[in-house]
Amino acid sequence: MNVTITMIDDEIRKILRDHFAQKGFNVKESQLYSDDSGIIRFDIQLYAYDILAKGDE
Repeated sequence: MNVTITMIDDEIRKILRDHFAQKGFNVKESQLYSDDSGIIRFDIQLYAYDILAKGDE
């Protein structure tokens, strides 16, 4: 059985931002794109203070 899930870019970004927020990170900037092989890529920039705070835990 094959299933196709269609989502608009904003929905995918929200899901991924929420995921990082649950981990204690805030997304500064993000880019969502598909490469030539059909793989969806999500590039993000996180705030440095979030990363440093996680390193101290």
